[in-house]
Amino acid sequence: MVNLLHWIRNNSRILGIGFMLFSFVMNRVFDMPPFWGWLPMVFILVVLNRHLIPQYWAMLWVRIKYGFKLPDKENYTCKNDYILPFTGKWCVYDGGVTKVLSMAWSEMSQRYAYFFIILDDDGSNFKSNNSRVEDYHCYGKDVLAVADGVIVKVSNKHPNSKTDGMTGYIGTWDVRGNHIVIRHNDSEYSYAGNLMPDSATVKLGDKVKQGDIIAKCGNSGYTSEPHLHFQLQSSKSSTMSAGLPIVFTNIKTKDSVGYKMWHKNEGVEHPTTKGNLEVIGNKSYIGRGLDVENGMQECLKHEN
Repeated sequence: MVNLLHWIRNNSRILGIGFMLFSFVMNRVFDMPPFWGWLPMVFILVVLNRHLIPQYWAMLWVRIKYGFKLPDKENYTCKNDYILPFTGKWCVYDGGVTKVLSMAWSEMSQRYAYFFIILDDDGSNFKSNNSRVEDYHCYGKDVLAVADGVIVKVSNKHPNSKTDGMTGYIGTWDVRGNHIVIRHNDSEYSYAGNLMPDSATVKLGDKVKQGDIIAKCGNSGYTSEPHLHFQLQSSKSSTMSAGLPIVFTNIKTKDSVGYKMWHKNEGVEHPTTKGNLEVIGNKSYIGRGLDVENGMQECLKHEN
């Protein structure tokens, strides 16, 4: 039954079209009342995809909570100094602090979310076989606490989803997969998602220091390939919160050669990266198309 639900979610668009045609036939050919003809499609779209409903409620609730003036980098300043949630050089594949760079502008909590991967200079994100999660450069890499805080959510038992590097799949009931939320202060919570099964090194209530290893990068939840989903949000809820524009402290950035090569190799249009970097002193707002890594000071903290 569980596998059937996974298949339905991964193919809900096809099923929706199929049931629309089914409803048309039942209504027109057999004169079945419209209510009964549309009922199967409603069941597919609402009951089996009920995990989507809170997102629509959140769009209204978060706007009301913030007086319809949501946080942005012009009116919101982070209360903590944050490092990147990993060691070494990673690529910002998607995300940023503007609407044009955002990976999910209409989803309140994910407005300023990031999709981090590791690319080599040839534009490849895997070693040899992109059907095996273990071959992806970022799979199994350490995920770090971006600042001191307390663990308020840990999900650790979801299996990896299948991957082909292009199409999104979900291999469990929770689209978030394995994820960890850290409370850094009363209004700032960091979220790391799509983590490796059974890789969490922390539990609910643990206190962590900036740079502590909390889990490993994986491929759980709704995903097309191993990556790290990271965001800063206003509460521990991954739906009923506002996304916050995060500024990283003491990081190194440069335009990603691999990012450009990936799009060239795949023959897909290169999305705009305009405005993907704004530096203010030792703090940086980042966006897609950049290679980023923590500065030497932060690396030494982690090693110690």
